Formats: sequence, structure tokens, C-alpha cells
Amino acid sequence: MIKTSLKALTAIEKVTSALAAAMMFAIMIIVFADVVMRYVFNRPFSWAYDLISLYVMAGVFFLSLSGTYAVNGHISVDILLPRFSAIIQRLCVIISNIVGLAIFVPIAWLGYQRALDNYVSGDVMAGAIPWPTWASSIFVPVGAGILALRLAVHLIANVASLLTGENLLPLPAISGHSEKAAGGFE
Repeated sequence: MIKTSLKALTAIEKVTSALAAAMMFAIMIIVFADVVMRYVFNRPFSWAYDLISLYVMAGVFFLSLSGTYAVNGHISVDILLPRFSAIIQRLCVIISNIVGLAIFVPIAWLGYQRALDNYVSGDVMAGAIPWPTWASSIFVPVGAGILALRLAVHLIANVASLLTGENLLPLPAISGHSEKAAGGFE
């Protein structure tokens, strides 16, 4: 069940990461075109800043959260972790999973409620273009929700690994140490 859940989450994260990468590329193209329009033709895009800051940046950030966590790409402080046994390291990861869930489940839930409220009420941003606010706020519950699912699966796998002694989910690699030493119960 754990391996199936991890495979499904990985497939979802590949899609969201590809969307985030496409959005990052879109930012580069829009900024480049806006600079050309501003300095060559003296006609900048009036919509570029709003589109990038309200929609595309939110998508890049929230759609890449879980995929980055899955590959241990987030910043971590591992000063003491190498000094601990594999069991204590696993306990630290379990605590980290619990804290992450306590943070990202409410973010996902409140983000969903806000996006739904924005959609139902037809909220738009004031400006030259009436941008619908739900379209940017939908990235919050999607990204935080996928990360919460990833944290929940990791929590279950880490607890099961701790209880059984079987390495169902490798421990995150610690900088400056071999992968084998970080993942096993030696």
C-alpha cells in the first residue's frame, strides 16, 4: 500500500512539477517580451506584472512544494542528525512529518475554503483587467494538499519502518555522509 501510494504521489508530482516548470518558462518569456515592448516599442504590457505576481508565481511555488520535498530538495539543518542512531533519526523524521502535517493540512483546508469563496462570490482584482482571484488562490490548496498527502504517507512509512525494523522508506541523505549510512538500521 505504501509503495502504491508513493508511486501515485510521484506521478501527480511529476505533473505538478512539469506545470511549475512551464510556468517558470512562461515568466521568462513574458518578462523578456515585456522588456522588448517597453524599451524597443515604448509599449509595455499592462498585464504582465499582475499575471506574473498574482497567478504564475503562486503556481510555481505551490505546485513544486511536494515534488521538492519528495527529493529532499527543501532546506534542512542536519547538524546533529549524523550523530544520532538510525532509530533516533527516524524518530526525528516522524516528528518532522507530524509538524509538517499540522502546518499544511490547515493551509490546504483554509486555502480551499478561500478559493471556493472567491469563486462563488465572483471576486476579481481591481485594475485594468478584472483578474478572477479564485484562479490564483486555487494553487494554495492543490499544492499544500499534495504535500500533506506526501507527509501523511511518509509518516505512515516511517512509523511502520520504526516498528518493524524494515527500511520501508529510506531516511533522507545527510550532507557529507554516505547514502547507505543514512538509510539503514545498522
